[in-house]
Amino acid sequence: MKGKITSAKGNLSKYSVKRLRQTTINKRLLISFLIISIVPVILIFLVVNTTSVNLIKNNIISNDKVTSKLITDSITNYISKFDSITNEIIWSSTLLNDMKGYNNLTVKERDRFNNELSKILRSRTTYISDIADFTLLNEDFNVVYNEGFSYIKHETKLDEISKAIKSKNIINWTSVTNAEGNYISITKPIKIGKKTYGYIFLALKEKVILEMFKDYNINFNGGGVIVDENNNIVVTNNEELVINKSENLYEQDYLQYIEKRNLDNIEIIKEIDNNTSIGKINGKKFIITSKGISYASWDLLGIIPYSFIYSSCTDIYITYALVAIAMLALSIFIAIIIHKSITKPINEIVYTMNNVEESTIGEEMIISGNDEISFIMQKYNEMSKKLKVLIHTVKLREKEKREVTLRMLQAQINPHFLFNTLGSLRYVAIMNNDNTVGSGLEALAKLLRSIILNKDEFISVNQEIENVKNYITIQKIRYGDSFNIEYFIDESILEEKILKFILQPIVENCILHGFEEANDTNDIKIKLYDGGEFIHFEIIDNGIGIDEERLEEGNFNIDKFAGIGVKNIKERLNLYYEGVYIFEITSKYQNGTITKIVIPKIIGG
Repeated sequence: MKGKITSAKGNLSKYSVKRLRQTTINKRLLISFLIISIVPVILIFLVVNTTSVNLIKNNIISNDKVTSKLITDSITNYISKFDSITNEIIWSSTLLNDMKGYNNLTVKERDRFNNELSKILRSRTTYISDIADFTLLNEDFNVVYNEGFSYIKHETKLDEISKAIKSKNIINWTSVTNAEGNYISITKPIKIGKKTYGYIFLALKEKVILEMFKDYNINFNGGGVIVDENNNIVVTNNEELVINKSENLYEQDYLQYIEKRNLDNIEIIKEIDNNTSIGKINGKKFIITSKGISYASWDLLGIIPYSFIYSSCTDIYITYALVAIAMLALSIFIAIIIHKSITKPINEIVYTMNNVEESTIGEEMIISGNDEISFIMQKYNEMSKKLKVLIHTVKLREKEKREVTLRMLQAQINPHFLFNTLGSLRYVAIMNNDNTVGSGLEALAKLLRSIILNKDEFISVNQEIENVKNYITIQKIRYGDSFNIEYFIDESILEEKILKFILQPIVENCILHGFEEANDTNDIKIKLYDGGEFIHFEIIDNGIGIDEERLEEGNFNIDKFAGIGVKNIKERLNLYYEGVYIFEITSKYQNGTITKIVIPKIIGG
């Protein structure tokens, strides 16, 4: 499995490199610089943004929880005072007995009852101004006492008492809304055992509760909302947060919405903890915290717009933007320098190579560095120099070929006259019964015909052997039978093409120089055999050999000591086979000479 993964990675790497190689180095450098510069800036921004948002969010939530606890403790302490007032009334045995028989009380007894209740209320002078309504009803829901306020209709009181009976709560805190304003009401039954003898209805001015958290989250463009267990709004310090006041909402619908005062339009997106969540109200995102209020079964909701977190990060964003711009500017500056250091010499190489001509070959590029590109430029300069030398060499060889051709053309002047003269001489020799001279003249004619009339530089091995044999015939006229010649020829190579007249000068050297001192037997052996892609020639004589002064470890220095004929062979081999050949002469004084030639076969020849 590991091997497959490694192979897959390798294939992906090769594919990526192959795709990248389809674009120019200039584009690849620009793209890589942009990625290296911009991607880290984006990633760092994401990290900074996430970290900053989380820190600010956690800080806001932490502060909100501290503030909401202080507010709920204050509200709890406040409404507990009114709960104690109602308890004091309920626990008064005199008032309770009067409640039982209220319908049978005399006028005097009723006045005493009213005075007792008023005394209890008046004793709480600190809170009396906060009371909007205080009403005592008997079990038949008839008013037996009223503090004298008339803010809330009797039907509303009965409705609130009915809700309390249905909820079966001992104490029921609710919100009451009417044309005069919003009020906080407490509804409490007066009971002895399971018997209910009446009800207490007490309403507080909403502004008193609101005053306790009027500035709650306002600095965040948010607010606070007190809701009951049914999610009904009891008090809020920012009506705009919880009511969807759209442009298309008619005034009547808007009033009905206010009348409803319900917070069922909260859409919870994420729970942060048991008392904190992220939600949407009327399509806007908020952080919502919750803190319970004792005595009333209420919750204080802290509502903070999520946008405030981002607005709090404005300074961070500005600072980061300035730093990012500075980093990008520095990165771009460095990238431009690096880009130029790479593309400038590459463009110089491309320009130089695009403008290569015979006249510019050998010109050197200026190297001003020590990197890999400089190494390429250096190698190009070296290659250009070598190429210039090679071109010069080729031109010289072409010139030499033209000169050789010219000399051969000059040698062809009036060849028919020469051949006719040789023919006449041969006829005279035969007429005089001088067969040796006749054969010699015939061999000379054939040899000269091969030299003069055959314009091809390459002839078959068989033709080259015939030229050697004709030359031997001519030399026999002079030397007679003073030397013997043997041929060892591989017939499979007789039709292979070789450069002509590379054997005759060597045989001539054997006869003229090798046999200067007469031996009992002067022998020449000519060997030709197939060497695969090469043809091997060996001319061996048993003559006097070469003076030791002209030998170096048995090898004859052709360039230094050879005659014109042998040097000509080497020059022609070098000219036509371009160095792919072997031409060596080995000898031992008084012990003969071996000449070895190895040339490649001509493809298709």
